[in-house]
Amino acid sequence: MAEPDDDVLCVARCLRGDSSAFEPIVRRYQRVLFSVARRMLGNHEDAMDATQNVFVRAYQRLDTFDPDRRFFSWIYRIAVNECLNAR
Repeated sequence: MAEPDDDVLCVARCLRGDSSAFEPIVRRYQRVLFSVARRMLGNHEDAMDATQNVFVRAYQRLDTFDPDRRFFSWIYRIAVNECLNAR
C-alpha cells in the first residue's frame, strides 16, 4: 500500500487538472476494491462493473475528499455503497 501522502498528492494533482495522476490510485486500490466487490456481490462480472463504477464516482467526487482523512477509507466507503446499490 502507498503512503497516505502519495494519495493526497495524486488527488491534488487531479484537482489541478492532471487526470493522469488518477492512474496510480487505480493501480494501488483496484485489487482490494475488486475483492470487496466480489465478496459483496458474489459474481465476478458484477464485481468488475462495480469496481469500475467506484473509480468513476471517486474521480467525479475528488473535490469532496478530505485530505486530513485516509484516502482508502473514503474510496472504500464509495465501494461499499456502490455494491449495496448494485444488490
